Amino acid sequence: MASPFGFQLMSIISKTKIKILEEINHNPNHGYALSHNLGLPLTFIYQHLKELRDAELIDAEEKERKKIYHLTEKGKLLLKALE
Repeated sequence: MASPFGFQLMSIISKTKIKILEEINHNPNHGYALSHNLGLPLTFIYQHLKELRDAELIDAEEKERKKIYHLTEKGKLLLKALE
């Protein structure tokens, strides 16, 4: 059975991106909070968030002038598959 994520998607997933996905799953938040919670540089976080959005694993909602990131169904399925 073929993966619902595709080979291209699996090639962009790293341990750091998985940590970001797990953090967003437990606590949807903005980039600065994700950077602080995960102890990663802000520029590093935003690069990963862009790649995760491009892969349609996360999406963002504007709230109080901040983008709050949350998992898409595809992102939830990926985390479940990685358990």
